[in-house]
Amino acid sequence: MLLKRVFPQSSRYLAAYVFILLSLSLFSCSSGNSGGGGQQGPRTINAEGFKAEVQPYNIQVRATGELHSYEEVELRSPLAGNVLSIHFEEGQHVQQGALLVRIDSRTWEAQKKGLDAQLVFAENELTRRRQLLEVEGASQEDVDQTEARVSSLKAQIDELAVRIDLTYIRAPFSGRLGMRDFSTGAFLSQGDRITRVVQSHKLKINFDIPARYAALAKEDMEVKVISSSLGDTTFARIYALDPVINPNTRSLHLRGIMENGSGKFVPGDFVQVVMDVEQNDNAILIPAESIISELNSQVVYLARNGKAERREVEIGTRTRGRVHILEGIAEGDTVLITGLMDVRDGSSINLMRLNQEAGL
Repeated sequence: MLLKRVFPQSSRYLAAYVFILLSLSLFSCSSGNSGGGGQQGPRTINAEGFKAEVQPYNIQVRATGELHSYEEVELRSPLAGNVLSIHFEEGQHVQQGALLVRIDSRTWEAQKKGLDAQLVFAENELTRRRQLLEVEGASQEDVDQTEARVSSLKAQIDELAVRIDLTYIRAPFSGRLGMRDFSTGAFLSQGDRITRVVQSHKLKINFDIPARYAALAKEDMEVKVISSSLGDTTFARIYALDPVINPNTRSLHLRGIMENGSGKFVPGDFVQVVMDVEQNDNAILIPAESIISELNSQVVYLARNGKAERREVEIGTRTRGRVHILEGIAEGDTVLITGLMDVRDGSSINLMRLNQEAGL
């Protein structure tokens, strides 16, 4: 009766519950401290590795290029006037100097004839006054005025001759002509488009390479050119390098030239440019999946004496699932290619196998 008054029914249940918890806790501690057979050490990670070996490696740079005509110009009317005649067909191949369009110049030709006649009279007058000057029959001022008149007439004639010559619009170089949008008799204002002249027996190729390869690019280097639309392959020669690196793209602009006598390649098309920038006979290539990209570095884990060792590396180009290592790995190093989600620097490693074909 006394216990019931001191420990109400609910309190007895609570005391029993606390007693059980304490008992379990003591039992767990005693089990953990009894003997060393139950202790667990650091977890061992099962992983596969790749043993680095040196091998020949041809470093290639691939870039997207654009084809341009060897020479190209958009002909425009140098002066205003009516089209007197057209001397070309659209798409025709023409030689340098061929007459393409004639602008009406008859008014200027008539003016030139009149000035030619005045010049003949002025030159005769100048001769006569010079003779009179010798016998004091004319003054030096009369001679000077006549000389000025002759010079002015010659200048006006030369100006008209230039205008008349400009009315004969000719091909500036040999090439293929484009389209025209006017007919005989049409009035062309100065600057109106006549047609395009394109020289494409040779083509120029513009492309960019990463700045880190700028020192390896040289004039006269041969590059492979693959047409994006045709799939055909040819070769081009680099003939010009931009003297500065683009600060925005960190790339160097190059220009090459290629033969196109068959006309198979068309200006304006995009091509794939493959440039061999270096032949390395002692390169180290590792599987791409072994590379871990961190914020400002590229990292791999090496297997050394059963432990994982973190190593920062400098990488170059990639090819067929492999990455060219510039610094950080030596021949014979074993790189982990699996288990990378769990591995840390110093982790215990159980190297199951070396897979030389991993990453391909």
